[in-house]
Amino acid sequence: MPLIDFTQSYFLIIALILFVLCLFLARNFKTNTVPCIMLLVFCAILVGHTIELANAPQEIVETISKCIVIDEAFIFISFLSFLWLDKIQIEDRAKKKGKNAKEEKTVKDGLDFLWKKV
Repeated sequence: MPLIDFTQSYFLIIALILFVLCLFLARNFKTNTVPCIMLLVFCAILVGHTIELANAPQEIVETISKCIVIDEAFIFISFLSFLWLDKIQIEDRAKKKGKNAKEEKTVKDGLDFLWKKV
């Protein structure tokens, strides 16, 4: 069996609760580092599941494959939350600098930048 088995409901519920709590924490502190850490953790879990899949017996291949799909969903949601909180962080910095301050040459909104490319 996989070390972190997202097909079991209690692992999935714990992961969702931790994800929401991390988003709440990042939203309150207006920083994008927490979703970045979540994104890296889910990428590490995906790598671990992929390694387990390479050495898995035939009986648990389906379970690990489902875990990989759930990992990818968490990675996608983490990436979108990273972009959303990046926008909040940029707006917060702009408010702190003031309206008359010279703007930096950065992407204003990561989500708009993403959807223009899609």
